[in-house]
Amino acid sequence: MSIRLTVQLPVKEGEGDAFEAAAGPVLARVRAEDKGCEMYDLFRSCDDPNRFVMVESWATQEDLDAHMTSPAMGEVGKAIGGFMGGAPVMHKYED
Repeated sequence: MSIRLTVQLPVKEGEGDAFEAAAGPVLARVRAEDKGCEMYDLFRSCDDPNRFVMVESWATQEDLDAHMTSPAMGEVGKAIGGFMGGAPVMHKYED
């Protein structure tokens, strides 16, 4: 059973392009390094250039738990934290 997440990411006004550029390399690192990562993709709203959503899929809850404290996840926070215009909103699903 996979664990899936959507994470809504509100970005500061006018920072969407810079956020997207900063996020790309660190998201690729998560996909490459974090065990059980089936999907870790960023999507930009068609209606609001400062609204993004991450869609994640993890093979197991244990893989997701390990990801939350992984070095790659730490790099994600460092790379994108300064662009955030509000708190992320996370929703978790199982299939």
